[in-house]
Amino acid sequence: MAGQHQAEPAYRAEDFVADGALRDVCVLDTTLDDWRRIFDGLRVAPWNYVLTWTLAGTTESGALDASVVWSRLEQNPEESASLAIDVDGVWFTCYFFDVEEIEFTFDPSDVVDEATFAHVRTFVTWLGRTTGREVIVTMEGTDHAAMPALIRWQPL
Repeated sequence: MAGQHQAEPAYRAEDFVADGALRDVCVLDTTLDDWRRIFDGLRVAPWNYVLTWTLAGTTESGALDASVVWSRLEQNPEESASLAIDVDGVWFTCYFFDVEEIEFTFDPSDVVDEATFAHVRTFVTWLGRTTGREVIVTMEGTDHAAMPALIRWQPL
């Protein structure tokens, strides 16, 4: 619909109190195609990122391939990986728990005012536009679908 736009999430200081828990940025019910869109989107995003393999002790910052990452994790259950993205000083980290849920974590103590919240808003919006899917930000947890969303971004 012409002229329709989504309201920008608002900064609420109480959502980012440093309480020892991280905050999660999630896209639920995902497929390998959603992961591919994220990796493709990172190639043109203006941020630094690094993929770290824990067992091999190697890091990669070049082109990412979702199929290769998930295949490698499936082939070696001892292996794990993390993808860290630096959005203007706020780090969003993914640990590849499940192909069916994209989950990034960030430290709420990095969000101290409207200016630093803008980096969270930028990442959430980018993630939603890149996947074409709803993005929720919740307190740290495992059942994100049942948790109240601190931020909810939905494609139009």
